Amino acid sequence: MQGEEALPKPQRIFKVVFVGDSGVGKSSFLHQFCNHEFRGNFAATIGVDFQVKTLETKTSVVTLQLWDTAGQERYRSMTKTYFRKADGVIVMYDINLEASFTNVRNWMTSVQEQVEPGTVTMLVGNKLDTAEEAGTKAVKTKNGQELAKSYEMLFYEVSAKTGANVDDAMEDLTRLLQEKEDKKMEEVLQLTEITTKKGCCGR
Repeated sequence: MQGEEALPKPQRIFKVVFVGDSGVGKSSFLHQFCNHEFRGNFAATIGVDFQVKTLETKTSVVTLQLWDTAGQERYRSMTKTYFRKADGVIVMYDINLEASFTNVRNWMTSVQEQVEPGTVTMLVGNKLDTAEEAGTKAVKTKNGQELAKSYEMLFYEVSAKTGANVDDAMEDLTRLLQEKEDKKMEEVLQLTEITTKKGCCGR
């Protein structure tokens, strides 16, 4: 008699939106994460681009819907609409460009106006490779950590070019997305149990 086949893992789908100034490397980051290769010749994203990546975790198969939004000011009102129903938001800046870091607060204002409370957010400083080559960083790690802490965000410094920390950042985000969904499901089950008990036995 053959052993029982393992039950298929449950499927989960999460919508993750990428925002940040034009040129910080959102498209390159996504290409590195999805294809494990670097492309540095992306034209500026017009409106919104979309990619899908499937990850297998210990407990489930996770499909990430990755929305790459335009960083230019003229598309800002359009990209705002994509924050709605987002499970996660990644705000990216260029470690070598202080203005892109300063603008994180403006991006977070737009995000907070649209997303539901408790949406998982992550701050990502990109182009770590060029900062290390030059030996200087326009934005210090400590400043990124402090800003992320003030918004209760995850924080990573990455290189879309070398792939450094890209997978780690996305795996950490995925873990938090799953934990949040598990917590929601648990709360719903508890509420259902209370309602059922009241319906059966309450007077």
